[in-house]
Amino acid sequence: MIRNIIFDIGGVLAGFDWTSYIRKYGFDPEKEAALTGALVGGPYWKEFDRGVMSMDELKECFCSLVPEEYREDLLMVFQNAGGCVYRLDHAKPWIATLKEHGYRTYYLSNYSAWMIEQTKEALDFLPLLDGGIFSCEVKQIKPDEGIYRSLLSRYPEILPEESVFLDDTAVNVEAARRLGFHGIVVQNKEQTELELARLLAH
Repeated sequence: MIRNIIFDIGGVLAGFDWTSYIRKYGFDPEKEAALTGALVGGPYWKEFDRGVMSMDELKECFCSLVPEEYREDLLMVFQNAGGCVYRLDHAKPWIATLKEHGYRTYYLSNYSAWMIEQTKEALDFLPLLDGGIFSCEVKQIKPDEGIYRSLLSRYPEILPEESVFLDDTAVNVEAARRLGFHGIVVQNKEQTELELARLLAH
């Protein structure tokens, strides 16, 4: 029997649209591609989410991936990076409906402390959930097994076989499945609700 629904956040309970965000700056295509590749497309964004490096160290690492003349623009884009996250109107009703039907709800998300602070409005569903873990709290990131085990350790009531993990990244769902969770790769809300309903029916 399924008792727990565990949500990723970006792309599941909150929108994440880097492309629209960076295009607001009006950079030429070459610079836009370089900044995107250095930030969300580069090797250091995961470390940003992990929360081990200092902000000064991270900024230097990000800047090391672009030409010197792009440095100022990169830091400006990074400074306001919370602008790529937005509220999804269906998040609160979705969580509320699941809770009304007796399911416990949690989150498990790669998310930096910096972005949490910048996106509080988009994360206004958090008080409705029964708990969860941000990667920056435990210095672990998906799809590493450790972060899933940290969730199980923090919430002993969560048994993998009684839980469904929803994430928009396939490797994160595959990691959860290896630990015994049910998993759904989120493509859109309609597809997710259909697959979730099938699981819950069993």
